[in-house]
Amino acid sequence: MSYPVSLGSVTHTRVDSAAKHIRQCKVNERLMLNLNGITHDVMHRNKNKYATMKDDLVLNVNESLGPISTATEAYPSVLSNFTGLHPQIYQVITEWYKKKTPLDFHELKAKIQENPQTALQEILAGKASDETALKQLKMLPYFRAQGYALGRAEGCQRTGDTVFSVLIGGQMTVNNGHFPMRPGQMVQWYFDFEAEQFKEDGSRSIDKESKASSMLRKRAHEETNAESTCVAMPKPYVLNEDGTEVYGDKIRIFAKCIMGGPAFHKVDIMLMTQSL
Repeated sequence: MSYPVSLGSVTHTRVDSAAKHIRQCKVNERLMLNLNGITHDVMHRNKNKYATMKDDLVLNVNESLGPISTATEAYPSVLSNFTGLHPQIYQVITEWYKKKTPLDFHELKAKIQENPQTALQEILAGKASDETALKQLKMLPYFRAQGYALGRAEGCQRTGDTVFSVLIGGQMTVNNGHFPMRPGQMVQWYFDFEAEQFKEDGSRSIDKESKASSMLRKRAHEETNAESTCVAMPKPYVLNEDGTEVYGDKIRIFAKCIMGGPAFHKVDIMLMTQSL
């Protein structure tokens, strides 16, 4: 099956738009240190692992999901990778964003805020909860798409500048995720570990087994932070076969596809985070 390719893939250039909305943001150093359970020395020695790279999709972490509040700064607090998250937190995030209705979604959100331990045990379905996972859940942020990084930002002030420019509105050529994207489709973000929750066309899978091919799961995301794991990626927002929506996916829409392409290729999108 053939897919349209973006201008960037054909000409090795980037789409541009005269109208741009750019916002200065700051890496939430304290949250990154606490979530990963590391020190400034560890972060400094592994600076590429914790840095935000140019063209990374960054998420706003100003609002806390768990009971431990996230420290706020003069700039919007953002992170682009969540390398140190425990696998049980992966499961929490996966189950949370699978919720089809606003009621189910916000009920689970309230449980995590009020009693993280009970919420974690329910999601794990009887399995023993890990102490590290519970600690991370208590300080987990409520994720929102902020935009795309226009430059590099370090994970801690000891290494370099943690403030950088983020494109929140306008057209941009970006790296696609695991699923083909077509012009006109709405674009949502998802975590790389969620890829197995979707079919190859980007719609939700109702089966427990992955619908994404093993080749797509193994391919590296081009021109991104190769040393990091647990990063946000773009994908098309696709309704279920019966026309129903998944609320956990719908609220993650942040852009519209202008020129699509296959998985892991360049695509042109128009960001709308300044108006959503």
